[in-house]
Amino acid sequence: MGYTKGLLERQQKLGRPVYVGVVGAGQMGSGLVASIQKAPGLAVVAVADIFMEKAESALRNAGRDDVVVAGDDLEAAAEAVSHGKAVVIRDGLRMPDLPVDIVVEVSGVPEIAAQIAYTCITRSKDVALMTVEADITVGVLLSSMANAGNSVYTVMRGDEPVECLKLVEYAEDLGLTVICAGKGKNNVNIIHSVPADNEEEAARKKMSPRMLTEFTDGTKTQLEMAALSNATNFPVEVDGMHGQEIMLKDLATKLIPAADGGILSFEKGPVVEYVTGDVAPGIFVIVKSESEVVTHELDYLKLGKGPYYLLFRPWHIASIEAHLSIGEAVLNRRSDFQSRYACTEVVGRAKGDLEPETTLEGLGGNHFYGWAIPAEKAGELGAVPIGLLQHSRLKVAKSQDEIITYADLEIDETRPIVAMRRLQDSLIQRGVIGN
Repeated sequence: MGYTKGLLERQQKLGRPVYVGVVGAGQMGSGLVASIQKAPGLAVVAVADIFMEKAESALRNAGRDDVVVAGDDLEAAAEAVSHGKAVVIRDGLRMPDLPVDIVVEVSGVPEIAAQIAYTCITRSKDVALMTVEADITVGVLLSSMANAGNSVYTVMRGDEPVECLKLVEYAEDLGLTVICAGKGKNNVNIIHSVPADNEEEAARKKMSPRMLTEFTDGTKTQLEMAALSNATNFPVEVDGMHGQEIMLKDLATKLIPAADGGILSFEKGPVVEYVTGDVAPGIFVIVKSESEVVTHELDYLKLGKGPYYLLFRPWHIASIEAHLSIGEAVLNRRSDFQSRYACTEVVGRAKGDLEPETTLEGLGGNHFYGWAIPAEKAGELGAVPIGLLQHSRLKVAKSQDEIITYADLEIDETRPIVAMRRLQDSLIQRGVIGN
């Protein structure tokens, strides 16, 4: 933390701020552009979006009055950036060709996000993702590539998995034993929820029905906690997690080993979990003090009644704090968050009875919802990672709630994200990465 001083010192030394290229100018992307542009020592100099008018609006709304719409003319775009102007381009995969210091991906599309990250890493360009779904699918491969080379690959600050990891690291640095880490969800899972069910609420929230459905059917929570699992190597204790309604005041008495009155077996050590109740939009870590002296001190300081305690952050503020990861990458050459372990997989379960020849929609659609299970179990079942399901065609009928497997599908093996996942699986199986 405390990046501002370092960024300003860097700017004084180089005569310019950190040049940031952003891919994606939707609601989240536009907010991120504005947030980065206001941060001392940072400047958004390029935005890519197939709808270039959105990219231009994002830049102008962030205060840039020097926007050059370059489209597919990368030479003109590079020339403009070199003179400190802001440019709009069409193709996000060409962003590493521009003289930017870091590429920030906020497309929201796992296929695109994975390609952008892979392209940046192979070009030795730092890259930061907002689309955690891509990291869930091929993050172990991407992080291992970046860490072996000269670039930084990171998932950005601001969402629950990253902020929860920061609490885990804090607890571990204090010498406390982590028991459970997770997030609050503001409603129960309606696992068979489809976009048509959410049209009115989506309109009120100015969201697409499919985006909202990814939250209501629980997929987003499963993905986020699986990401945390793969960053920490903390497993899910049961498939899909317990997901109980537990109030904030009860977390430190419920999310503890059953031997001490809680709901966790704790056979495999710390786990990831989510709860409903009054915890959202916060994130938490349950810790145990192993020292009588520390327990006494924590009790005295009114952190609770030990030996179990709650560490709690009551907010996460998405794009507003996402740019903190830029400072960490550029100044400290470190990632805030990566999937390093093949611990948990999010697989797809049928929302209803599906017929053969069905071409599957993507996340938040009508066909499947996400379910977090141990990666080892997913491998034994031949279950397909959820990030590969979109555009795949069913060869057989699937009953409601059945897990979708490779044997059930025709998958387009020419898709880049499929090729990346195949490579990742091969390297994990050989013990090269993910252990």
